[in-house]
Amino acid sequence: LLALALSFIVIVWQGLVENGLTGFQSTMNLWPRNLTDASSWFGVVVFGYGIVPFILNFHESMKTPKHIGLAMKMGLILVFFGYIIISSGVRMLFSPSHSFDGDVLQALPTNSWLALIVRLLMTFVVAMTAPLIVVPCGEMIEGKLGIGVDEVRKRIAVRVLLCMLCMIVSEHAPGFVHVVSFIGCFCASIIGFVLPPLFCIQLRHNTRKDNVTKMDFISCCDVGALAIGIITTILTSTMTFGEMRKSQQQ
Repeated sequence: LLALALSFIVIVWQGLVENGLTGFQSTMNLWPRNLTDASSWFGVVVFGYGIVPFILNFHESMKTPKHIGLAMKMGLILVFFGYIIISSGVRMLFSPSHSFDGDVLQALPTNSWLALIVRLLMTFVVAMTAPLIVVPCGEMIEGKLGIGVDEVRKRIAVRVLLCMLCMIVSEHAPGFVHVVSFIGCFCASIIGFVLPPLFCIQLRHNTRKDNVTKMDFISCCDVGALAIGIITTILTSTMTFGEMRKSQQQ
């Protein structure tokens, strides 16, 4: 958290040095220009709020696990206001001198020590948060492959290969924002919007075997949520992947 805070402080300082407060006096439109931009925005937002894969890890590490709901609610509220203030503020701050479509690092000069500090801090953040992603993903792969807890060498091999795969994808990807958008639109959207209503439908089907054909209001809501989740996932993933391929060709 300290590294992230320092990164944004440096970015804001660079924007103030270049443009001052003139960007906040402009009347620029921050809404997505088209459906493709809206899909990219959707992917980033879903990725930022994709807490579903980490809930169990957080729950196990808490001193009082029964407060997991309150902790998640407070965290998401803070993230909501933080995203609005930081993203919109930084975008307006750099608006007089930059019109970037990717991450804010594109607005920083390449030969500046401030930009080097930000990149080093971002690298540190990725290195510290990578275990939160690699460990649960590795455990899921190990479970599917039937690798036991005592098979340390095989577990290390799986996690090293997973890290190498991520490194190869990041090397050939056109930009960090495109990768985050696609992961949010496809992976996080499936986990957050498709699987929960699907599991609810299955649970209701298994617990109400006597009147399976009867559809109540909650069942209709589950089916509607599942349909919306599938359509949204397919539409945004297709458009974001197309934009990513277009950027890669350029």
